[in-house]
Amino acid sequence: MIRFILIVLSLGTSYSFADSNYSKEIEKFAEALVFDKYQQTFELTGEKKLYIKAIELSSRQTFAICTEPLQGHIVGDKIKSKTAVKVSCLGESKWDTYIRVKVQTLIPLIVTRHSLNKGEMLNDDNIKRIYKAQSQVRGSTFSSTESLTGVRLKRNVSSKKSIRHKDICYVCENDKVTITANQNGLVIKASGIALTDGNIGSTVRVKNARTQRVVVGTVYALKEVHVTF
Repeated sequence: MIRFILIVLSLGTSYSFADSNYSKEIEKFAEALVFDKYQQTFELTGEKKLYIKAIELSSRQTFAICTEPLQGHIVGDKIKSKTAVKVSCLGESKWDTYIRVKVQTLIPLIVTRHSLNKGEMLNDDNIKRIYKAQSQVRGSTFSSTESLTGVRLKRNVSSKKSIRHKDICYVCENDKVTITANQNGLVIKASGIALTDGNIGSTVRVKNARTQRVVVGTVYALKEVHVTF
């Protein structure tokens, strides 16, 4: 009697495993349909990535293995963040099911490895690059750690939070900076002290360390300001 029960349990497990595997096959079929449709409709640019994942079918659903190739179509013929796909079997054991497939465009994003304080300098030890759904990214962010190396924070930033333009300064108040001016084709460089904060492309006030003259210039690199006369 005990041996018989064990055999039944073993068979039951085998069938469950087969059902589970076939459900995964159906999910992968739906994902492939969505991927093909996405490629026909959209184009990924730059360093963007595509995330496609079918929402798992219920374990209560069972499907007879189809004797014919699976058929399917995207409901509404449109790609959405959650795209509905109808999958059908036209073989001996006919069945239909609907699957939702999650679709996200991922973009590179620089985030903190741990909590950082105002004034800290950014480097590979405290920031890293991840990919995140574009729809979840807010504000002006960065995509490479190289562009932030040596930059300082203007405010505290929590762990695993994205670094935004308003959080940092390429030239910070009281920084020692290089002032560059181009006069009649002659490049002149001088040392100065920043009187205001600024990021690349923004204007800052700087004081020439030798003449004490205060001028307004444009930040064009880390701790470098270009002045036009």
